[in-house]
Amino acid sequence: MKESLPCRDFSARLLILPVLLALFLTGCGEIPRPFSRQPHEKPAIEFFLAPEAAGIYVEPIEGPVDWVGEAMAAAISKSLVEHSVIASVSARNKRSYVLKGQGYQQLHVGQPAELVLDWELSDPSGKVIGEKRVSSTPPSAFWEAPIAAHFREISNQNAPGIAAWLLPQLETVAAADLPGLYVDLIEGKAGSGNAILRQALLRKLRARGVSIENSVATAESALSLKGKIEIKPINADTDIVAISWRLIDPAGREIGVIDQQNAVPSGSMDDNWVADSPVIADGALQGLLPLLRAYERQRIGEKPVTKRQ
Repeated sequence: MKESLPCRDFSARLLILPVLLALFLTGCGEIPRPFSRQPHEKPAIEFFLAPEAAGIYVEPIEGPVDWVGEAMAAAISKSLVEHSVIASVSARNKRSYVLKGQGYQQLHVGQPAELVLDWELSDPSGKVIGEKRVSSTPPSAFWEAPIAAHFREISNQNAPGIAAWLLPQLETVAAADLPGLYVDLIEGKAGSGNAILRQALLRKLRARGVSIENSVATAESALSLKGKIEIKPINADTDIVAISWRLIDPAGREIGVIDQQNAVPSGSMDDNWVADSPVIADGALQGLLPLLRAYERQRIGEKPVTKRQ
């Protein structure tokens, strides 16, 4: 095996006040190395039905008039993003999966009419890989003069079922003695790496029994984790990849920061995010789990858990 980079290139630093924990993930110990200079074989992707890296393009809903179909698709796309599915009605590429919907009114005697949406998911080649039917009951006014609030209500009713269909179904894990966590969309211009790394981290957290909030709307009382990726060239052959994770309390105050960085061959991360992301996520958990445990202990003890503002 080729000699790895010096340990300082793989260091992860946890920046929090002493009131929490004096944890600093540096040095050459047993901390998982978040990146590697060596090429990787691409592992089988078992945790996506539709790979989040490619994104899902939502076509206008067929059945209603054009503007209604477009408005419904836009609302569904927005709600899917809030449920951790990368979706869009405007952006797509050659690797994008396509979600098509066909809607119609289902009448019932003595009951409100239902809106039935038949969904069809296709891979980039156009092959249908999944179908699902979701029903909801919109306000009666929707059938005559739909407005933006109706589309939001319909999308909020549909999105959980669609997201559960698209996202990985993981085994049930006993709940850990840790606070709930919302993992925000990762910032930074890392292409597909943003979505791939986020999905890998979510999988690792769930496997450790951490309760994950899947919707922005239900995450107000939970801690939130905000990630940012930066890739900067330092010369013609080498890039510096830096990842920063900020843990925020429900009031918006910063609890701590975990930093990871490494030097890699220029442009190499474009092809290595799938292979590297599980290892990067392991490295991030080395700092994040102690932070979560410290927060929970001190919350129960009614001690301050954030730095002074």
